[in-house]
Amino acid sequence: MLIPRSSYPRDLHCPQEIARLPELACRGGSRIVDPRGHYVVEPVWDREAILTADLDLSLVPASRMEFDPCGHYARPDVLELTVHE
Repeated sequence: MLIPRSSYPRDLHCPQEIARLPELACRGGSRIVDPRGHYVVEPVWDREAILTADLDLSLVPASRMEFDPCGHYARPDVLELTVHE
């Protein structure tokens, strides 16, 4: 997603901060990544684009076996965080 500085509302509460932004406040970087984390489509910077790709859906089941979003393999028995104030 491209966000030019000029797209911010003129009456926003922080005009000094907006004035310091580069002309492209957000340069984009959209990409398509396969379930293993590899780029299918490289990031697109500094221009608008519609990204499309043919996806290999057979990669999805195997990648779900490797990815642990809930932390079932977290090891509280071997890692402890203690903060001394």
